[in-house]
Amino acid sequence: MVLVVIGILVGLSIPRLHQFKHQFYLTAMISDLRNLAATEEGYWSTGDSYTSDFSALRFNVSQGVWVTFVQADSLGWSATATHDNDTSTCAIYYGNAPPVAPATVKNYIGCSK
Repeated sequence: MVLVVIGILVGLSIPRLHQFKHQFYLTAMISDLRNLAATEEGYWSTGDSYTSDFSALRFNVSQGVWVTFVQADSLGWSATATHDNDTSTCAIYYGNAPPVAPATVKNYIGCSK
């Protein structure tokens, strides 16, 4: 009887654990994109242009997160973020850069579930 109860509790907790991990990965991607946005604006204020060069931005991503620039020029920039352990993608675009899915509103981070 005790093993049945333990089995039920474990069965109920595994989906919840997966949801917590997914939320953690989304939070890491969103945080990196927010930090990238602040860094890009600082870079633009000194040179009137955006860049896709991480070393020029002095920007480091979180462990497991991959940030990829789609576009970066004097008119705007866009980037996506993924995580090694999750299938979701987050994106953001600024200025006159074209929208990048799943971001649908300029200056706001959008994530696929």
